Amino acid sequence: TTVDLLKNSDLFLTWLDNMEPFLLVGPEGCGKSMLLRHAFAKRSKMEIATINCNAQTSETDVIKKLQQACAVATTSSGRVYRPKAERLVLYLKDINLPKPDKYDTMQLIAFLQQMI
Repeated sequence: TTVDLLKNSDLFLTWLDNMEPFLLVGPEGCGKSMLLRHAFAKRSKMEIATINCNAQTSETDVIKKLQQACAVATTSSGRVYRPKAERLVLYLKDINLPKPDKYDTMQLIAFLQQMI
């Protein structure tokens, strides 16, 4: 690990511990994936569901991934998805790649905003 990785992981681990949603943004090759792997390795009760985005990635892909990583539970308010692990992190790699629709809307981003 590098000094920069350790310095940045302190802030990043606080977000994970507080279950705060976040976006990790940076240029290609700056160490985003390495930072995530380092942080997730320290969290044993956490499952990582990774989606490698491309131009065709849609909200359907997110729902399919959640169906794989979660179990359906019936509650008084209806059926809900619960993570199979204690905590689930949805990791969308290259989220900038999906194309906007004809209205210039990023449907994937709009869907994720509704989830958060």
